[in-house]
Amino acid sequence: MKFSYYPGCVMHGTAVEFGMSTLATCGTLGIDIVEIPDWNCCGALEVYPDMYLELALSARNAAIAEETGFPMMTTCAICFHNVSKAYFAVNESEKAKDMINDALGDMKYEGKEAIRHLLDILVSDYGLENITAKVKRSLDGLKVAPFYGCLLARPKEIARFDDPENPQFLDRLIDALGAESVPFEHKMKCCGGSLLMSREDLAHHLSREILEEAVNVGADCLVITCPMCNVLLDLQQKEIEKRYGITLNMPVLYFTQLIGLALGHKPKELGLDKNMVSTASVTKKLGVG
Repeated sequence: MKFSYYPGCVMHGTAVEFGMSTLATCGTLGIDIVEIPDWNCCGALEVYPDMYLELALSARNAAIAEETGFPMMTTCAICFHNVSKAYFAVNESEKAKDMINDALGDMKYEGKEAIRHLLDILVSDYGLENITAKVKRSLDGLKVAPFYGCLLARPKEIARFDDPENPQFLDRLIDALGAESVPFEHKMKCCGGSLLMSREDLAHHLSREILEEAVNVGADCLVITCPMCNVLLDLQQKEIEKRYGITLNMPVLYFTQLIGLALGHKPKELGLDKNMVSTASVTKKLGVG
């Protein structure tokens, strides 16, 4: 099982722990991922006013991946969403395909194969039973709140996996690792990430609701798939506490970090020491030094 890996900007920067745990997890599971050369930013949230420029930014990465002959994979929900939009555009509209390829110049994107998200690969291709068979550290007793966020499973025609109304892939993965996936009504709510710079108050309000539900349902940690969600839920958590005069202290882990713990990796190998909210309560519960 081999994939062309598109890390996106944050895996080598603000979400380096996501990148570390992705490499560690895939390595242990025997999933061969090779970072595509000369990749660029996917366009992040939006590029205005030129929609085709935004699509071309993502299409360029997909075109490079096509040249490798291996399917393209990412772990960032925003990158997955944006590259998937480019794939959808070139396959649904000749006009869009022509305008995107015109923007790419000498490079051409044919849209031969859809980008894959690692969560989809693990559940749909690798198999949860095979992951369970590789678990070396029991996560028994760990209660986990699964948070999908806005972009991972919707819109349906873009995401192409899981239920856009009530996704279950992350829940099922958590359970397969031996932890308990707790019922979580906010699993697909917006964290307010795109509003952080313009409406910090509203962004903090939205994230507070997510974090407070995780606390109220007795979760030991919140597990996410999106670096932008991480900025709000982990990086901004202390600021949210200050704004509202509350205490949350909710560890926020990337799903690859949780998998890595179950596979027996040491916390530092997964970048858990780089998380803003301490993950010590999680590792202590699992008996990890």
